[in-house]
Amino acid sequence: MWPTLFRLPWLEIPIRSYGLMLMIGFLGGTWWAARRAARTKCDPDLVINLGFVALVFSVIGARAFYVIHYWDRSFAGRGLKAVIDITAGGMEFYGGLIGAMIAVVAYLAIKRASLRLYLDIVTPSLMFGMGMTRIGCFLNGCCWGGVCGPELAWGVRFPYASPVFYRQWEDRQVSAPAELIVVFRDGTPALLPRDFPEEVPRPLRQAERELETAERAVAEATARGADSGELDRLRQVRDRARKAWREQLRPGALSDNQARIFDVTHASLAAMAAARDCRTLAVHPAQLYASAGGFFLAWLLNALYYRRKRHGVVFGVLFLTYPIMRFVEEIIRVDNPHDAAGLTASQFVSLLLLALGAAWMRAIRRLPLRSPKAVPYKPPGEQPGSRRK
Repeated sequence: MWPTLFRLPWLEIPIRSYGLMLMIGFLGGTWWAARRAARTKCDPDLVINLGFVALVFSVIGARAFYVIHYWDRSFAGRGLKAVIDITAGGMEFYGGLIGAMIAVVAYLAIKRASLRLYLDIVTPSLMFGMGMTRIGCFLNGCCWGGVCGPELAWGVRFPYASPVFYRQWEDRQVSAPAELIVVFRDGTPALLPRDFPEEVPRPLRQAERELETAERAVAEATARGADSGELDRLRQVRDRARKAWREQLRPGALSDNQARIFDVTHASLAAMAAARDCRTLAVHPAQLYASAGGFFLAWLLNALYYRRKRHGVVFGVLFLTYPIMRFVEEIIRVDNPHDAAGLTASQFVSLLLLALGAAWMRAIRRLPLRSPKAVPYKPPGEQPGSRRK
């Protein structure tokens, strides 16, 4: 699990894994769709515009779906900032799909382009993008599966303070060292946030290094049987280092309070959090299952695009296949509540989209095989009356 893949040198700007996978999915899917359009004499520029429109409104839709779904539990009374802050996670694919589809249909209507044809063009890329973003989910630690047996070779144990660890800790399936558990004034316990090793300012880090060096010197001198004078001198250095370290601890910072209470450095806290026994029970990598399914559907729908006889069928097949895959995926996943008629929200939406897909396939059978608006695209240099340079 790597929620932050790396930081840009000198700028210290974090590159988040989910955002990077989302961008790769968008750029790769848009390029693939534009190539598909060019190969079948459609407008690649229109497809690129559709990609940007879909990106913006998919993010809006994904966030809106999540906020609506978890309003009472996570957002009620927290203000607008909490609603629009996506840096801590909180987007749902179906919300993004619905938002993107509404925006794409509206854009095609404005441009008076063939709805069935261009939906077919972008559909395989949509599944490619989903496959890439699920890799981002895996790296971020969200959208996890249920506990699996130790005999499952690909079962994953996520690290401390991952979303899976939080849930299993709350359900008392795993434990954490006392040093990593914060107890608030009302008695409510919570884990130190997963980014606490990164939040230590430079002066405090330096003070911790000096304290660790002084403690190591005392331990080595004791082990080799140094005389009392040398030991007293090293202990005085250690005590001064500990005093300087405590003066650097920030009041109110959770990790600093834990360091003060248990008299341990941030490095020691980080070592406890990174220990192999401070991990989750093995769970199904549901994110990778979904990613593999998305890539498979992208390949299948792309092959269907070049073999179809009726415009709109690729888009329809998506709504007949992905909802089934997602319904099964929700059975494996355990992160979503069953709060929609005994189903998860995604399972409920899957049934609706499956019905929509059946209605779409029935409707396009009454239409001509080829959309009347599907005219071959000619680049500007090849338009009648234009001169090629």
